[in-house]
Amino acid sequence: MVLVIQIAIMEVSMFDLPYLVTHPLAGSIYKRHAELMDQVKGMAVGSGDRKAAERRISILEQYRLPKPFPAEQTTAPIMDESGMVIAEESSLRRRLTTVHPGRPEEFRIKVRAALEEKIVHPERTWRELSQQFGFNNHKDLERQVRLLKKMLQKEGIEIPTSADYQAAQEAFDRGLAQLHSTTPPE
Repeated sequence: MVLVIQIAIMEVSMFDLPYLVTHPLAGSIYKRHAELMDQVKGMAVGSGDRKAAERRISILEQYRLPKPFPAEQTTAPIMDESGMVIAEESSLRRRLTTVHPGRPEEFRIKVRAALEEKIVHPERTWRELSQQFGFNNHKDLERQVRLLKKMLQKEGIEIPTSADYQAAQEAFDRGLAQLHSTTPPE
């Protein structure tokens, strides 16, 4: 488990890292995705269990960060001093499968972002959030958030609280301040 998360952190691009650190729901989705990917590696190719796990991975991927750029689709081995491959460097945006039927992935990413915004600012209405995130109808956004919550519950991912987001942002800000205070001037 710890190894999977460490490898996942090594794979993240610098653009994505602040977002994942300050958005606990997105981070939890990535962690669960990494756990499922680890489970799939030990399953027989073509088995029913593997296909079910791959379907769950495919659903989780739709709520992660946007699709990778073509350059991010490539992978590179990470080797130790002896030349043995110890990990693989790739983008956290990389997908297991490339085609998803139905609405575009960007729609699901907006749904997750709207839920996160609602958690952080509970006083905001769904109507305001639907306008902010480009939905035509606030009822459609609410319906999609219910589907997201159902998927999160099925995967065992807890929905973070407003305090979790505030604590994550404060920890990130402290770490960033510490980094800037210890970095020697150029």
